[in-house]
Amino acid sequence: MPLFRSSTLALALLTLSLVPACGYGDTRRHGYYDDDSYDPSPPPAGTIEQATIDADQLLDAEPGEGAGAFVEYESGGTYHVTTSCNVSSGVDCLWDIVVTPLDGAPILTISPFDLEADDSLTFGEVNRLRLLAYTGDDFDGFDFQTEPGAGIEVDVFLDDGAANKFLFWVGDGAVHNGAPSNPVDLIPSAE
Repeated sequence: MPLFRSSTLALALLTLSLVPACGYGDTRRHGYYDDDSYDPSPPPAGTIEQATIDADQLLDAEPGEGAGAFVEYESGGTYHVTTSCNVSSGVDCLWDIVVTPLDGAPILTISPFDLEADDSLTFGEVNRLRLLAYTGDDFDGFDFQTEPGAGIEVDVFLDDGAANKFLFWVGDGAVHNGAPSNPVDLIPSAE
């Protein structure tokens, strides 16, 4: 269950213009490769930036009120990754999100939530999770547990384009709406 509360992030959203070891769903429905060799991200043009993600901080969002990929960190090593879409656009958002724990930290548990038949969550051999989700007026996402304090690399695509400007998290006491690079490394603050 995500840590969401429904209200502050909605204002930030309104400012926007708009693997196969085990899995949920079928990645072939999305027209992508069905093996772990597919890498959705082009090689980074520059440095992968790092940012702090605060422990136990909630994001506020309403499903269907804006496009966003939301990352929350809960003390003890639990991450929540959730997607939303701007349903007023008339089409669902296709999210492609790859999350990899840093420094070889293991993925201990995985829990998908609100995924439909055309969504998928896969855990690959290289210790990464990949969410492919058509998100409409709901949330799609997953939780996973890793070592307490372990950082993650997050690579976000929306409708086949880099979507780091749609990534939201709380870091250094403020809501961040947009990452400085794609992918970006999120490092938890002290617990």
